[in-house]
Amino acid sequence: MIQSQRARFIKMFHLINAIRRNSLSVPSKSFHQCASCFYITFFVLITILPLVAAVHAEEITLEQALQLFYENNYDVLINRYEIDKAYGDFVGAKLRPNPNVSINSIGLRYEGLPRLSDDTQLTGRIDQLIELGGKRGLRTNSAVATLEASKLSHKDILRTLLIGFYTTFYNLQLDQLNIEFGRYDLERFKKIEEVSGKRFDAGFLSLIDYVKIKLSAIDVENNLTNFEKQFRADLESFNFLIASRTLLEPQKLAIKETFPQYGEDSLIQVALKNRYDLLALQKQSEAAQYGISLAKAMRIPDVTVGAEYDSFGKDSRPRFGVGFSLPLPLFNRNQGEILRRNAEFNQIEEQIKKTERQIISDIRQALNNYTGSLKIFESYRTRKKEMEDLLNKSESAFSLGGITVLDLLDTRKTYRDFMTKYNQALIQAVLNEELIKIFTGEMR
Repeated sequence: MIQSQRARFIKMFHLINAIRRNSLSVPSKSFHQCASCFYITFFVLITILPLVAAVHAEEITLEQALQLFYENNYDVLINRYEIDKAYGDFVGAKLRPNPNVSINSIGLRYEGLPRLSDDTQLTGRIDQLIELGGKRGLRTNSAVATLEASKLSHKDILRTLLIGFYTTFYNLQLDQLNIEFGRYDLERFKKIEEVSGKRFDAGFLSLIDYVKIKLSAIDVENNLTNFEKQFRADLESFNFLIASRTLLEPQKLAIKETFPQYGEDSLIQVALKNRYDLLALQKQSEAAQYGISLAKAMRIPDVTVGAEYDSFGKDSRPRFGVGFSLPLPLFNRNQGEILRRNAEFNQIEEQIKKTERQIISDIRQALNNYTGSLKIFESYRTRKKEMEDLLNKSESAFSLGGITVLDLLDTRKTYRDFMTKYNQALIQAVLNEELIKIFTGEMR
């Protein structure tokens, strides 16, 4: 069977060369048979390569994908422990100092076992540190503000990660649009092949042009294959983002082709009010203020009070006593820590100014990208019907013999490139609209 096909392939090769040299005249039926042999043999060789199985995945909605992202994404889970660490600091800040218990014995005699003597003294003592100047309250307030800042910072991490999530999600929407178009284009090209076959049988199409039509099917099929390959790659990235072990595929959205208009000033005002990175810094500034107050309160010495029980001699005569200790702030008045805390507060204040300016820049850039993508999409949208009419007219003209094969194939390539860019412009505009919301701090 293979040898027979090989012989027919060689025969077809010689026939084509003969046509080019204008040295052989073959009836149209023979040409048709030989062209079919060439086409079949070529695709037999192509199908020897392993085929990639189609991907079948369970579909989920955007809301379900977001829920899985919030619950399972590795970066989200890793960063969430920052909240737990801040909560641990908060719990520790509320705790009071532990009392200190000491027991001492001196003057024991050793006669096999320790024994009491006339000069034996047993002492038991308990001391408690008492913090003054409201240190515990200031420390607790600082920990509370730090905990709130950690929660807000975690939300900002989510907001940042959502940029990658939506980019991957809408890339999959683009892949689905491209695959749908690729299949439509392939089905449409099959009709061209049928028409070219009829024209070839009727003697109105040369063998060379007929073979060109057949070989052009490879480009159409490869175009669809590339779309499917890109879809599988993006699908794996999507499932990694939601940390799914089973293959999940987002449902195809009903994408609108009309887009809202946004004002720069209103977007900036919303962003300055809602952006979690700015809110987190404001909480950090509050915590830093408590830190300054705590550092100043540390200049006030803490008091240690204690009670003591003593016993003397063999009859253990009891004695009781109380005392306290107070460090004298003569040399160390916590000047270094106060200076450090002030510098930390000023640093955060500068960071707040920078973040406010960064938010304005983010909004302007996002709005610029969105406006630009709308203009690009509009340029394709207004010419879509024109391109479809051009393709329809070209195919009709080819059926009637009004244009050459090269003209038809060039028109089809132009249309295919146009539709690919049209889909890309549409999805980019939708993505940029979503990113504007992300940059203003809006999260679903």
